[in-house]
Amino acid sequence: MTSTASTQRRSAAVAVHKSDNKSGSNNDTQNHTAVRQAAEGRRITRIVFIALLLDILSFTIILPLLPRSLEAYKAREGSDPSTLLGWTLSSVAQLRHRILGWTTSRFLQQGARADLVLLGGIMGSVYSLLQCVVAPVIGRVSDRLGRRRTLMVCMAGNVVWTVLWVFSSSFESFLLARVIAGLSEGNVQISNTVIADVTDASTRSKGMALVGIAFAVGFTLGPSIGAYFSTKMSAEGTGSSSYAPFAAAAVFSLALLLAESLYLYFKLPETLHFKKSTAKDDPDAVSEKEVVEAKQTIENNANVQQVLRRLNIVHFAYLFFFSGMEYTLTFLTHDKFNFSNMQQGRLLGFIGIMSTILQGGYVRRVKGRSSGRGDKSLVTQGMVGCTLGLLSIALCCISADKSSDTSPSWWLWAGAVGFAVASATVVNCLNSMVSLAGAHQQTQAAGDTGKRLGDFRSAGQIGRALGPVFACSVYWLSGAAVCYLVGAVAVSVITVVFVAAIPAATTTKRTATLSPSRSNKTKH
Repeated sequence: MTSTASTQRRSAAVAVHKSDNKSGSNNDTQNHTAVRQAAEGRRITRIVFIALLLDILSFTIILPLLPRSLEAYKAREGSDPSTLLGWTLSSVAQLRHRILGWTTSRFLQQGARADLVLLGGIMGSVYSLLQCVVAPVIGRVSDRLGRRRTLMVCMAGNVVWTVLWVFSSSFESFLLARVIAGLSEGNVQISNTVIADVTDASTRSKGMALVGIAFAVGFTLGPSIGAYFSTKMSAEGTGSSSYAPFAAAAVFSLALLLAESLYLYFKLPETLHFKKSTAKDDPDAVSEKEVVEAKQTIENNANVQQVLRRLNIVHFAYLFFFSGMEYTLTFLTHDKFNFSNMQQGRLLGFIGIMSTILQGGYVRRVKGRSSGRGDKSLVTQGMVGCTLGLLSIALCCISADKSSDTSPSWWLWAGAVGFAVASATVVNCLNSMVSLAGAHQQTQAAGDTGKRLGDFRSAGQIGRALGPVFACSVYWLSGAAVCYLVGAVAVSVITVVFVAAIPAATTTKRTATLSPSRSNKTKH
């Protein structure tokens, strides 16, 4: 009896020891998998950042050249009513004369100059509307065919439009190039999706902040490069040339896009099934079946869908007012303070540099805390900063009107800080909230990330298309101070709605998205 009992105790001890060894082995495997996945995610995020920086530099080169390019096309064909540009300018001039019948707008009294500004605004709105249409399609295609393949197709479209830009000897060909550009620019959207694929709830905001840094650096350097081409080189080919005005700038932009395409082709892996592929060595990893069930649970969850709809509405409303106020800022400094190109560059550069510092030194350090609370806090801070910035610019305009001073007060630079805070936080963190809504980092279904971010970007692009039209209308009909006061009040209301309508926690616990069988196994 004693011998039997002793044997049973030894057997039990051996079983416990083996169980502990197995548990320890599983933990080691899980830790190794997590470390390997995190390292690969950081590597892919760096690749996306470098590629996106090249893309934004290429995209922003044309921005300071657009007004001068339109002037060059006008010199070539604006007086010929049989051309598209001639007919368009004639129609715009007729509309301007009708409006002047019931307003004393100083802007519209500038005549042909105002017509070109309006034409440029229309082209910008068309670009954003095309993005609105194509963004959901790009998102769904990337969910089905993969991020890398979809991104390379977008890059091919970008290269095509830039080649057309180089040889745009007429306004019609230039307009066609811009249409192709609007339909092809999915790089930012897919970059956000790739980062969502390779990060989890604790690192999502940090990864998304890199997108914001790329934007800030690109929008600081890109327009400066474009300004170089506008000041150092004339709009070559203003006669019967077969090349576009500032064709050298188009060639430089093309070189950047070709470098980006080659870099992505050789460096970027497919990330659609990133978490499944990197977790295949983990015996306790979530199975493919459970991921599908988690996705179905998320998609059928009415609360999650309601949160996503509200986030889309907030994105539209915020960008409607923010992009409109941002668009009129350079008009304000020219109209009120007669800023030179150099002064305009300093102001925009200040905003870009401040935004870069904030994103690199603050936003990336405030990681996406559990359940997305860190993201919501950053969005709220950004919206408050935007409100205060718009209010500061309104006070600057009121001060200028009272004193008739052509030098801006410090309120203008305070407003620039507010713009920088908003640029550094709001959209990037909203992207993170959309990608994480209703999903836990370990069971998040990557299969609908592209769709979510595509719908989200589409809503924002509608705001970007309509906002400048609204802001310019208010500005030129009621004055700069009224325009920015309206913007400040509107963004403050959006902030209150965001805080009240969007929950602090947009992610769910792991057990909420697991299948019943997995939940039972966990309990046992």
